[in-house]
Amino acid sequence: MNQITFQAIKNSSTAPVVNVGQRAQTPDGREWVYVKAAEAISANQAVVPDAVVAVDTVSSSTDGLGRIVFITKASAGWTVGEFAEAWVYVDDGTGRGQAGRIKTNTTDTLEIYPEFAFATALAVADSDITIREPFRVDKAAITSKVQGAVGIAQIAIADASYAWVLTRGVGLILAGDTFVVGKSFVTGDDTEGTCVVGTTAKGAFDEQSLGYCLVANAAVDVAALVWVELDA
Repeated sequence: MNQITFQAIKNSSTAPVVNVGQRAQTPDGREWVYVKAAEAISANQAVVPDAVVAVDTVSSSTDGLGRIVFITKASAGWTVGEFAEAWVYVDDGTGRGQAGRIKTNTTDTLEIYPEFAFATALAVADSDITIREPFRVDKAAITSKVQGAVGIAQIAIADASYAWVLTRGVGLILAGDTFVVGKSFVTGDDTEGTCVVGTTAKGAFDEQSLGYCLVANAAVDVAALVWVELDA
């Protein structure tokens, strides 16, 4: 696994220093993933993937080697480079079931890495795609206990900025109720980004455990010291 410094995890930036989704470890053994904030995120909040982007009626084209690596949506109006390192999935029509990782994009065309070149060309008459950015993140939503959380912010991250979030090891999480030492915690508080104690006898299908409590919080809506365990 890549190594990063303690200083790196304390900083955010408006331009990426590595690709989003990159994973790394600090010298103390804690593990982190690099994300882009889709909104302002406070320190110690749980973060989850941003909403999917559905795009209907697209076409494809090839590069100079004949590989199907370009996907075009006429007049899409995208920001150049906004989907770099995201994933694209053909969810309907011709070519359905294909997927690839996006290298970059223009205002109307996605370019996927050649390693993911499609085998079947897309047809503007019926091919639809969904773009998923697992590491472009929002604060965890309220009430839901299954959100595919990707990490816990240990610093404040401004909207559209890049930073490392904790995926494994000791850290702080905003606690929406009184945590109990040794018990799990999950998303689902009535405040975005804040977590609650896990439910007895609930499995992964019912709620996503983010780790367990090490030191209980002194009061509701303050940080608790926890062990974060998010391997995916």
